[in-house]
Amino acid sequence: MRLYVFGNGNLSFEAFCERYVPSLEQAIDADASFIVCEFRGADTLTLEWLKTRTNDVEVLHVGERPRYLPDRYRTRVSSWTISGGFASDNERDEAALERCTHVLAHDFNSKPDRASGTAKLLARADELGRARC
Repeated sequence: MRLYVFGNGNLSFEAFCERYVPSLEQAIDADASFIVCEFRGADTLTLEWLKTRTNDVEVLHVGERPRYLPDRYRTRVSSWTISGGFASDNERDEAALERCTHVLAHDFNSKPDRASGTAKLLARADELGRARC
């Protein structure tokens, strides 16, 4: 399993613990590898959660360097793969979807008249046949 984890930028720590951690724990137990970007909210909370749990993380970022990475001191971050140079968030997200087999995301920002970026990315994952966790 190659799991792409993403979600809303305004995700709280409490909501992350409730909505993401149980699935992340199952993925760790299943020896999954992870793909995570480096935007605020779900991305940074996931990176922090993974930093002492697995070496098998690929961080995708726009431009020359990530906007955020956890501390490498006494963590597993120094063994992570950092892949950058993407021209836009959309290009980066599409690359993540191409590389993954499964996705983990929760959307709570969409409204009846407006789909959030997370909702659009989940729809694209569905189009590509990526399994949801």
